[in-house]
Amino acid sequence: MHTTTHLPDWGLALLALAGIAALLLLVIKIRLHAVLALLIVSVGVAIAAGLPVKDIPDVLAGGFGDTLGSVAIIITLGAMLGRMLEMANGAEVLSRAMIRRFGEDRAPLAMGLTALIFGIPMFVDAAWIVLLPLMFAVTRTSRKPLIAIALPAVGALAMTNAVLPPHPGPVTAAGLLHVSLGWVTVFGIVCGLPAWLLGSYAYGLWIGPRMSDVKVPEDLSVAGEGGPARDEKDDGSRESADGGVAVAGGRTTAVASRAVENPPSLASVLAIILLPMVLIMLNTFSTVLLKEGSTAQNVLEFVGDPIIALAITVLGALYIFGVRRGLSGKHLEQAANACLGPIASVTLVIGAGGMFAAVLKKTGVGSALAHLLGNAGVPTLVLAFVLATALRVALGSKTVAIVTTAPIVAPLAAQSHFGQAQLALVVIAIAAGGTVMSHVNDAGFWLMNRYFRLTIPQTLKSWTVMETLMGVIAFLIALVISLFL
Repeated sequence: MHTTTHLPDWGLALLALAGIAALLLLVIKIRLHAVLALLIVSVGVAIAAGLPVKDIPDVLAGGFGDTLGSVAIIITLGAMLGRMLEMANGAEVLSRAMIRRFGEDRAPLAMGLTALIFGIPMFVDAAWIVLLPLMFAVTRTSRKPLIAIALPAVGALAMTNAVLPPHPGPVTAAGLLHVSLGWVTVFGIVCGLPAWLLGSYAYGLWIGPRMSDVKVPEDLSVAGEGGPARDEKDDGSRESADGGVAVAGGRTTAVASRAVENPPSLASVLAIILLPMVLIMLNTFSTVLLKEGSTAQNVLEFVGDPIIALAITVLGALYIFGVRRGLSGKHLEQAANACLGPIASVTLVIGAGGMFAAVLKKTGVGSALAHLLGNAGVPTLVLAFVLATALRVALGSKTVAIVTTAPIVAPLAAQSHFGQAQLALVVIAIAAGGTVMSHVNDAGFWLMNRYFRLTIPQTLKSWTVMETLMGVIAFLIALVISLFL
């Protein structure tokens, strides 16, 4: 094994553990931003491993740039797509259609499916704000317990955020493990849908009546119905009650009124949401379905590239939800600009994770861990899940847990000569570990706590249990599937 250091494998493994411990200390105790913490840890590990000091800046810059090369574009386009759907009231169109289809007696299922579909392109914070008034309105009209309506919806948002592109976690993990987003999408659906159905929808139906004392808060107002009031800022973003930017792109009066007066059709909303997924999956399986090098296969490979697929979809959304509905170019530009601010932080964290990955690879730390763990007989999926879970519990951030776990697990997966399908299952295992045990250090925990006026024990009983159930179920499904590959 070629490395830039002369440390034995066990020494490099201890160095990796020390790096993770330092990361936890910097984030939890010193309260450094994750980007700075990952930068400091990356430099520290590089120096301790004996990497020449003059080479470290190039390794860091290379890792940052290589990771963000395609990931940043995918995240940006995904944010723009979500903003266009939000601006067009796509969630309301979906929820009304679902309620008509399933009826008010099955309102929790209708609300959950709405969130499941709408959560594919929408960033989770933005989707919370958009769907919150709908959850409250459906609760009032259906007379179901609020938690029975809310858990299927927020669980759907959490699950799509964890396992489906274009969300940052799965996109980053896929990039670091060099796996096609098409395979990640396939297994994200296969593992995520049952996990949501059992861990969120079914659990919500069970726990809802047992928390019937939780009512729709009367003091909340979003767009006139049931969500936290927001303060509009000059850049079009909305500021949350605790001072943090919670969601991009507050609607201007003109945009909001047009969205109400001229809503898009259900078919157009579904087409825009599903188009990039379909194109990406067609690209993934084009080599199986079509002759290699044929014109049709080349075309599918081009339009099914994640960047091209999302670009086509965003352009379609701009036309269908903007130009065709009479919005000016200025409005569309403002909408696109407003969605970019909130993704800056998560994008930088992903780039910093790329620096850490580059250092692990250059110093041979990752390969040493793979060698030791491989000899110990620890299954890669189990290791991925356990490590991501530990980091999730300690740090709270799903994204940081994923970007820290992926580069550690990647060499072990490479050593095992995994194919694309198996690598995609590793991504799902990491994402599942990054989902479980959400508690007081996780922003999602406090979203649930504050918006629904819950006590800490009520939040643990609803949100934390739901997240843990979904993560464990998704992991177990991935583990079972891996046994047959």
